Amino acid sequence: MPAFMMLPLITMTNVFAKDSWQQTYENGIWNIKSTKFKCALSQKIEGVAEVAIVRTPEYKTRLILDLQFPEIKISSATVKIKPADWKNISNMSINQPIYNGYVNELSVIYDDLGREVLDAIAAGDWLDFEVNPDNNSKEIVFTNTRGFSAVTAFRNCLSDMAPISWESARDNDFFFEKGKKNISSARDIKKLQDLVRYIKLDGHINKVLVDGYSDSVGNSIANRQLSQQRADDVASRLIEFGLKPAQLEVRAHGSRYPVVNNNDKDQGLNRRVSVRLIRKDNGVVKQ
Repeated sequence: MPAFMMLPLITMTNVFAKDSWQQTYENGIWNIKSTKFKCALSQKIEGVAEVAIVRTPEYKTRLILDLQFPEIKISSATVKIKPADWKNISNMSINQPIYNGYVNELSVIYDDLGREVLDAIAAGDWLDFEVNPDNNSKEIVFTNTRGFSAVTAFRNCLSDMAPISWESARDNDFFFEKGKKNISSARDIKKLQDLVRYIKLDGHINKVLVDGYSDSVGNSIANRQLSQQRADDVASRLIEFGLKPAQLEVRAHGSRYPVVNNNDKDQGLNRRVSVRLIRKDNGVVKQ
């Protein structure tokens, strides 16, 4: 009888020594935050940690784990896909490490999150983090309820998200070959399309400044005309892609305001059209 009584005591001691936490089944819900500039899935174990899957324009999808108790400092961490305990796991690879993240004291970030993690959540699997595996390891397991609908909403958010950020949209230059007056490269056309889509999604752009420039080769009147033609071409493209003409202000400067010396071999940098966006709220983009 005494030996029988010792078994549960030993088991409980081992559990507490491991320092492991698992989300309750009822709280294993992935919450979606969806805007035109940020898509995020998140889940929190109160008082322990929060995990988020985040994507913003021009950044790859990141997995972020934040600890909520400062007495534990992260030195390293791994994350594994863990099949839900209700699944038949006889033919599945269990707890395979998939990512090592970079850390600061209380958080770890996994960049360029693989599709397999989102696919696993959609399939109902869990995320199993091991913090400081080589020194007093802590295990944190996030369970999963209605993962398929959460991942579907996340991917729908990605398809609707702005193609570029405010930092990339606010100021752009388009360059021209000597004597040329029209935008022609597929890259530049795509950039103009992305700018118009950004402007529509932002909703706070009240002015788009289009300024044409030339180098100093030739006479000043011809250069002024050429810079006007370049600016007009870019403006017409913006309108073609859906920008309202009333938002445009088009100006031509000829060879004035060079960015490099016109005698320099890089004088092609002066043959340009700049497109600048002016926001109503001094450039603050709410995510």
